[in-house]
Amino acid sequence: MKRVIGFALLAIACVIITTTHARPIVIYNPSQSVPSGFYVRSGETPRRGQFVTVAAARVAPEYAALRGYADASDYFLKRVAATAGQLVCAEGEVISIDRVAIAPRMARDGEGHALPAWRGCRRLGADELFLLGDTDDSFDGRYWGPVAMDLIEGVWAPM
Repeated sequence: MKRVIGFALLAIACVIITTTHARPIVIYNPSQSVPSGFYVRSGETPRRGQFVTVAAARVAPEYAALRGYADASDYFLKRVAATAGQLVCAEGEVISIDRVAIAPRMARDGEGHALPAWRGCRRLGADELFLLGDTDDSFDGRYWGPVAMDLIEGVWAPM
């Protein structure tokens, strides 16, 4: 009987550990800012053009809280638009990479909330990425700026 109870407790402990520390290997993106659908974790180092996840509360904490994205499980799935050595600029209503305008930015979101804004030009360091969605109304790096590589939760490929 003690052996059965011991195995039962071990099994419960394994389930708790697995579910609290496991990172998902498949996610579903319902947003239109990048193609909706299922994505599988690739385990690769982020490169330009790849999809990555970043915790909403770590890149834009105030706006994430305002929109209800402040939970630890809330992530943004975005495309890597620029990597180390590239020049990213936020000037007025335009984002440019290496002096080529690539994305507009707005002052307010679709619900009328003021969007955060960063200004200036930054040459990305070896540990930085610039993330963008595929749509003009995506909430992404055009509002929170470049992100450190250690904020990237995972690299993903569409299924």
